[in-house]
Amino acid sequence: MGATLSEYLHLMVRWAHVIAGIMWIGSSIFFNWLDSHLEEPEVKKEGVEGELWMVHSGGFYQVEKKLVAPSALPKHLHWFKWEAGFTLLTGWVLLDFVYYMGGGVLLVDPNVSSMSVPLAIGASVGTLIASWFVYDLLWRSPLAKNTYVAATVMAALVIAVAYGLSHVLSGRAAYLHTGAMMGTWMATNVWVHIIPNQTQLVKAVKEGRTPNAEMAKRAKQRSRHNNYMTYPVVFIMISNHFPSAYGSPMNWLILSGIMIVGALVRHFMNLGDRSPAYIFAGLVAVLLVNHSALTDPPAPPQSSTGGTLASPVAAPSVGGVKKVANETAVGTVKGTVRFEGTPPPLKELTIPSTCAPAQKGPVYSDTLIIKDGKVKDVFVWIKTGLENYKGSPAPTEEHVVDQKGCVYFPHVSGVRVGQPVTFLNSDATFHNVRTVTESNTAFNEGMAGKDLRITKTFDKPEVMVRAKCDVHPWMAGFVGAVPHPFFAVSSDAGEFTLENVPVGDYEIEAWHESFGKKSLKVSVASRATAQADFALKL
Repeated sequence: MGATLSEYLHLMVRWAHVIAGIMWIGSSIFFNWLDSHLEEPEVKKEGVEGELWMVHSGGFYQVEKKLVAPSALPKHLHWFKWEAGFTLLTGWVLLDFVYYMGGGVLLVDPNVSSMSVPLAIGASVGTLIASWFVYDLLWRSPLAKNTYVAATVMAALVIAVAYGLSHVLSGRAAYLHTGAMMGTWMATNVWVHIIPNQTQLVKAVKEGRTPNAEMAKRAKQRSRHNNYMTYPVVFIMISNHFPSAYGSPMNWLILSGIMIVGALVRHFMNLGDRSPAYIFAGLVAVLLVNHSALTDPPAPPQSSTGGTLASPVAAPSVGGVKKVANETAVGTVKGTVRFEGTPPPLKELTIPSTCAPAQKGPVYSDTLIIKDGKVKDVFVWIKTGLENYKGSPAPTEEHVVDQKGCVYFPHVSGVRVGQPVTFLNSDATFHNVRTVTESNTAFNEGMAGKDLRITKTFDKPEVMVRAKCDVHPWMAGFVGAVPHPFFAVSSDAGEFTLENVPVGDYEIEAWHESFGKKSLKVSVASRATAQADFALKL
């Protein structure tokens, strides 16, 4: 009941945020459009800067803009301020709902940094608050006398924040907090500069004094800032749909480019009526490029969608080959992976109900699983000694890595070089699969719904290929690509076995995401069992 209530509260706040944002952004764009389209009155009118005639919704409208303020105020004067206030408040509440509550599972990414959740929350909130004072001081400083210099410094500040946040928060959180920072600037501009200055102008008119034109100029300057930040902030508001952007290793650079383009588009539209034709031409070009990309036949065994795969089995703790022609020419390698010291407690994950609606009980991180002093999910393989091994070719059946309950299963597994690897989405939610590789070609592809799959092959040996979901930053899985069949993953009891290993001397390597790599030498004799025990410690 509590989770359902939280979801509905989240929905209502997000809906209120969208409505308030549309009202605020719409009025901002409209008034800036008015400014760029004002014309000199056909009949000169004292105190009128410009006028505009419009036709819309079956009626004609005439708008006049005064130079500073009219000589007398009308009975009703409309203020545009509450839209900004409600957008800011609902935005902050959304940050709390999405990123700060529930243990901060979407805020931090252990693959990005080891920052704790409380520290990450403090850094996020501190950035939102402190950046306002830096931005405000910039435009109060002598640098503001040259708009281009100050704007360049301001852009560099935004890019620096995006870069810094992308190295301490999850990619998705870094994007949203960069947008929240600019949104905070925009709303604070309204309440600290624009509305107070306009209030003084109104007060002067009411008291029969000449309004201070400098106040109008400063209010206009901050309003213009808000106008140029509008499109970058709008993109960031919807950026959670694009893990290919915020999940990229260069996510801050991608965001910087998109923000700059958004500001330039806003500038171009502020110039006048030339924008529609160019924007239309740009959209047509994008559609043509996209159509070309979608109609190019994919080279197998690349991405495919649809169909249902059987549930994957756990990564086997027994590797090697089942049968050999000469049993006197092979032996066995067995071992145990134990942990030295006091094992750390399991870390509980606060997974959103959208990930695992049927989940009962806590879900724990699978990063480090130790039971009775034995370590699970250690990838063990023969690293050297099999350079001249000629065995059967890589299997053609696909190895399945499932995404179920927003967790990768199996967490650690292995495949032969050239064997198909299928990433299956068993969740009714959006995932992306982004691989981090050193030898193989990396990819980053989205999986929009249940039972979709992505099939790839790793053509080069690599221990390990990391696969992660940037939408849910705690999700990570590892696949070792090995040129031979002699590999295994330690079981719940920390045990592994390599069967029918050719007689010889070998280097056995054990890999674990928390402990790194460790190796030892073994000699395999005919029909004998070689022991390869590993001791790991933090």
